[in-house]
Amino acid sequence: MNPFFESEGDVIEREAARWLAARDAGATSPAQTAELERWLETDIRHRVAYRRLETNWNRVAKLKDLRPLDRELDADLLKPPAPRRWHLAAAAALVLLAGGAFWFHQRLDGWQTYETSIGVFSRIVLEDGSVVDLNTNSAVRVRLGDARREIRLMRGEGRFQVAHDKSRPFVVAAADAAVRAVGTQFTVRLRDASRVEVVVSEGKVAIAAPRGDAPSLAAGEAALVAPDHVSVTQVPPQQLERRLAWTAGRLEFRGESLDEAVAEFNRYNLRQIRLASPTLGSLRVGGTFKATDPESFAAALASTFKLRVAPAGAGAIVLSPP
Repeated sequence: MNPFFESEGDVIEREAARWLAARDAGATSPAQTAELERWLETDIRHRVAYRRLETNWNRVAKLKDLRPLDRELDADLLKPPAPRRWHLAAAAALVLLAGGAFWFHQRLDGWQTYETSIGVFSRIVLEDGSVVDLNTNSAVRVRLGDARREIRLMRGEGRFQVAHDKSRPFVVAAADAAVRAVGTQFTVRLRDASRVEVVVSEGKVAIAAPRGDAPSLAAGEAALVAPDHVSVTQVPPQQLERRLAWTAGRLEFRGESLDEAVAEFNRYNLRQIRLASPTLGSLRVGGTFKATDPESFAAALASTFKLRVAPAGAGAIVLSPP
């Protein structure tokens, strides 16, 4: 990049990348470590940039735990030549997990896009300190302005932990709904092209719906926003914990139908579960499972309900009656 066209933010990012690469390579002395601490304390932007790059760097280290179990991973993907390691750190937000599982790009108009593919979860630390957790096969566009922080959920689901800033409202738009917060924690999921689900775990949010504003939501409340109505429900703590289990890579079921459980599992895996008979769909299931392990889920079902499990090629697992 031409230094005459580098912004102050670019310089900070480059310096953060240099420090991170040196630390990762074990090339820092005690004096340099103290110098890093002084640099981090000098400006909050230094610490935010460093932590954001560190989060992406750590995500690479944990890639094997995040990838779907039905995929192989080339370990050499994580071993760039030593002279170029700082380039990877400098572009940490551009890291491609498992050949395109997570990626980021920035447009000239200030919008940044983050995406995950099927079976991958991603945590993004924004410049203001807010945190976005992206669920499987999800995408958001982000633009942080001087007066407003804008997020557009393009597909899938995200959890938003909002850094408090009264002067810059944090607005998440999805379909025809918009969720406004200042400092809080909530999830937004696009159920389909026109229905949006909002669940608040901390603080309060206000929802702008197609037919006027809906009631504000407080912690422990959820709303389903449709084109013609908004329905608000209470979410008990145990159910809230289950709804957020995906942020730890898990799926929890407590009496859902097998049809519902299979549909949820299939969101996270290229290898799909199929029911050979419609009658199986009404079975009730419970338990906690790794979201990207359909084989273990199918094995548990087979053991509990005496079902037969038959792989139908590489792309599916078929459950049949006894």
